[in-house]
This record gives sequence, structure tokens and C-alpha cells, in this order.
Amino acid sequence: MKIGLLGGGQVGQALFKILYSEKETILNILREPLEIKKILVRDLNKKREIPKDLLTTNPEEIILDPEIPIIVELMGGIEPAYSYIKKALEEKKVVVTANKEVIALYGEELYKIARKNGVDILFEASVGGGIPIIKTIKEAMVIDKVKEIWAILNGTTNYILTKMEEEMKDFDESLKRAQELGYAEPDPSKDISGLDTAYKLSILSSFAYHTTIKPQHMYREGIENITLRDLLYAKELGYKIKLLAISKENNGEIETRVHPTMIPINSPLASIRGVYNAILLKTEKRGDILLYGEGAGPYPTSMALLSDILESAYTLLYSLPRYYSFAYLYPSKIKNYENFLTRYYIRIWVKDQPGVLAQIAKILGENSISISSVIQKETSEKEEKAEIVILTHKTNESSMQKAISEIKKLPILENWGSLIRIEG
Repeated sequence: MKIGLLGGGQVGQALFKILYSEKETILNILREPLEIKKILVRDLNKKREIPKDLLTTNPEEIILDPEIPIIVELMGGIEPAYSYIKKALEEKKVVVTANKEVIALYGEELYKIARKNGVDILFEASVGGGIPIIKTIKEAMVIDKVKEIWAILNGTTNYILTKMEEEMKDFDESLKRAQELGYAEPDPSKDISGLDTAYKLSILSSFAYHTTIKPQHMYREGIENITLRDLLYAKELGYKIKLLAISKENNGEIETRVHPTMIPINSPLASIRGVYNAILLKTEKRGDILLYGEGAGPYPTSMALLSDILESAYTLLYSLPRYYSFAYLYPSKIKNYENFLTRYYIRIWVKDQPGVLAQIAKILGENSISISSVIQKETSEKEEKAEIVILTHKTNESSMQKAISEIKKLPILENWGSLIRIEG
């Protein structure tokens, strides 16, 4: 069976090598050879570890080739990837992709096109790199019900937070090191802002809750304002700070959010270091399930792609339909972020004078926010200001945002520090 690749970058080259090195194993599985017929690239002269006779700059050589029933999209980004995937499905090709942006934004539409044309679109590699999370939800959770998802889905931000905490580096220095090691893009804004994580959470939530969750529907906050001071306070208080993807389903209402979160140091997700990803599924019958592994990289991603390719090839060769319509089944009811209920960490610099804490406590109390504890450690006698850290009991987001806006107007406020949500 022949396949075509749209993209010959690092992942495409890794997939080419794996298909060659594992050809005997693949032959034993499929009882037929699996080979790449053509690979779409932008520049034929760029140095690659792929024979030049496999390369083309014309996408129609792959999409319209009747000998290629499976197309693997590895280009990334929205265009032209979306248009090529759509055209391939309309040409009755099975599509395998690692494109989280296209699936998060257009997954429902592409699923409908695939069904209409009697083919399928598979995207295990779009979330979690080499972690088999899509198949876990799609197949292993056929009867069981996912109630909550708690996940670290971005290796770049997890590396930065790990580096800051363990080596006492500030944000900019940690980001620079991540870029030097290839863990962060030259423009890391999608990672740092939480957008990359939101794309991935929208895919997982759509499958877990059988509906359509778009990234633009969820609350999102990145790590750009997290400081070394926050990480040190978190450690002292028995927490670690992670960029978490959180989604919950309760009586048909779905809560989805991405933001920096303080979690207890003994939480399974607190131990996830560096570029690794982890997904914790809270299920109705199985209880908690934790999946952990490399969230990116050419070879983990290629193995996830190969899993989908083999499933597709086997289905086509032996006429075994395996179309699972678990995502995009029902209209979604998204919980308003103002109704989110959680605890909070507040860090501010105030004038070092009597009655300051009473003013802040009064505002919090008037907004039905109960204080759990207060820390005042740092005092600058020269500047006559003090740093205060406040932990709250659970309250809703709207009350907290109203209180914060009022605190920021107080004459005693010198500098705003941080607002971080606490879970667990």
C-alpha cells in the first residue's frame, strides 16, 4: 500500500526512517508492504535524508493520485494544510494528521466531509506527541465516562517553569535557554500564551464529552506574568506552578480553561518536569488514569502518526470499518468563566503602614471572598513598602475579578504582583 506525505520536515524525515527500519514488522502486521510514494516539500534543493525522486512541489501529484489511498499531513499551521486536508477527504482519501490547529478549529467540518465520502480522518499525533491519548478516549472509554481532564500539554512552558524553579532563573533567561535547545520556537507566543494548550484541550474535550469545543470558547491565560518570586512562594506553601489544561463536565455543562495553576507538591502532575506532557483523566468507573510521556519531537510524533497509518491501512485492506463518531455529536453548553469556582493566590506590594491589610480584607469580604492565610515577609524600609501574599478559600471568578479591580484602585497599592488559581 502506498501513502503520500504533505511535508518533509523533521517529522516527515523521521517517519520515512521508521517506515524503512520497521518494514518487516509492518509487513507482518499488514501482510502487505507499506511505502511512501511521494512527499510534498516547498524546496526540492533543501538537504534532507530522503531520496530526491520521492519529492515534489505539486500537492496534486499526491492528492489526485489514485494509487495513494492514505495521505499524511505534516505541514502544520492552518493554510494551506486545511485546504489540502479538505481536498484529500473530498477525493475519498483517508487523512492522518498531526495538525492541532486545523483539528481544533475545523475538526467538526472535516469529520462531516470524511463521513460523506466514506473515509476517515485520524489525528492521534495532534495532542501529546507520543502519548496515545486520543485512542485511549476514543476506544478505551467507549462505555466509561470522562468527567474531568487535568493536563500538562505544552513542553515549552513546562520546561520554562521547571528551569525557573530548579535553577532559580528568571522567565526571560529560561525562555532563551529553551530556544537554544530547540524546545521553543523563535516566536514562542502560541506556547507562552497558552494558545497551543487551548488547541489541544479543545480536541480532547470534544472527544471526551462528545461535543464541539472550540479554543475560542475557553478561558485562557499564559505564563508570561509568572515570576521567580511566585515559584518560590508556591514551593514554600507546598505547591508547584504548572500551565494546566482543565476541563470538567457536570450535567451537560462543560467548563474549559487554560491558565497557570498552583497544585499540591504531591499531585501526580506536580512531578512532571521539563518538556514532558501528562494527562490525568478522571473517569466515572475506572477512577483516575494518568498518561505520561514526551509531548513533542520527531520520533514520538512519528510513532503516533504510524499508529494511525497502520489502523487506516488495515481498515482499507481488509474492509473493517472503524469509524468512531464520539466527537461532535451534541451541541455544547459552555460554562461561563465568571462562574468558575476555585481558590486564589494574590501577591501585591503595598505601602508599609497600619491598616493596609484591613482595607484589602474589607474589599474581599464585601465580595464574599474568605481569606485562608496571609504572609507578609518582605519589607523594604527604604521604599516604605511591603509585599503581601494572600490565599483565599474557594470563590467564583466574577467575585475575584471585581475585588481585584477595587484593590487596584486603593491608594495604598504600590505594585500589582500576581493572581494565580489554586487547585487540589
